[in-house]
Amino acid sequence: MNLVKKCFFRGVLFIIFLIALVAASENSADVSLKFLDYRTPEWPVSWWVLIAFVIGLGLGSLLNFVSNTQLRLRYREAEKKIAATNRQMDNIKVGASVEHDTSG
Repeated sequence: MNLVKKCFFRGVLFIIFLIALVAASENSADVSLKFLDYRTPEWPVSWWVLIAFVIGLGLGSLLNFVSNTQLRLRYREAEKKIAATNRQMDNIKVGASVEHDTSG
């Protein structure tokens, strides 16, 4: 099921990308972006849209990687704690059964 969701999500993203690319190619006028005193070279709008999409995809993937790594580390720590707790419970059970056997 996860594979189907991933494929569907990637397909939707690809379709959005194609729509944005077609829309941007219709707007092929050269533009220059300005931020504070910095001015970029003049490029067609389609290039700016494509660059923005790629940067967003890259940042999203990076944030997803960081989040997944943190979750995996938490999962490993939780598994270690569970294993330690299970060992302690087994030791308590063995100790209690030994005491029960010797007293009876």
